[in-house]
Amino acid sequence: MSKTKHRFAFFLCCAFAVWSQSAVALEAIDTDGPDFVESSEVLAPGHFQYEVDVISSSGSRAAPGSALIATPGLLKYGIAKDFEIRLAPNGFEQINGESGWGDTALGIKWHAQDRDPQHGRPAISWLLHVDTPSGQAPFRGNGLRPSLRSVITWDLPHDFALGWMPGIKSDTGADGHRFSAFILGIVLNQRINEATRVFVEFAAPQIAASSDGGVIASWDIGAAYLISNDIQLGVRTGIAANANSPNSFLLFELAQRF
Repeated sequence: MSKTKHRFAFFLCCAFAVWSQSAVALEAIDTDGPDFVESSEVLAPGHFQYEVDVISSSGSRAAPGSALIATPGLLKYGIAKDFEIRLAPNGFEQINGESGWGDTALGIKWHAQDRDPQHGRPAISWLLHVDTPSGQAPFRGNGLRPSLRSVITWDLPHDFALGWMPGIKSDTGADGHRFSAFILGIVLNQRINEATRVFVEFAAPQIAASSDGGVIASWDIGAAYLISNDIQLGVRTGIAANANSPNSFLLFELAQRF
């Protein structure tokens, strides 16, 4: 074979390798939102993704005047196979006539186990976050508040998927005392087609003693729609599961991967 043919063959091999990597990169975006239960997957190494929300919630029966508008987000980057680092700002918040920037959490996510539907094995991930007192008063928390969550996802027949997210967090009350609270989310997803999925969910971002803020929980429904493999729109709405939680809320989300 001549040198020209060798070079042409080498060029084809390189082109095929680049095409193969691009094909992997073009798999559909996998987001942690718009549902409360996060994804059990992580970003591939070298990829960046943002998820930006706009939330409007009403007051609760216990505090009827505490309507909230917030713009939380999630920025994440794949640093290695099965690992991503995360930055989760609470964004701009407005409540009871006051407004300002909220705290930001730093985190890491580890994809510990791949799913195997044929053997009933779920995908499992672990998330470690630390909320920092980085916001403006009155939206700044007290001290560092770590949390640990696990996300467990089973693939079910007929394009259903069941997700479960138990967790625990350490928080600080307004008077400075430390307390622990549980986190729980359960979601049932169904993929309608390649672009659309819908879900129903129970979300409890806090399960604590009444003296520490009590239980905050909601019943949610929502949907996500793929504009392209790298861009997704999502929506979630919910109603209070108890008198301590916001009566209702509405969330919109935009997510994009690079």
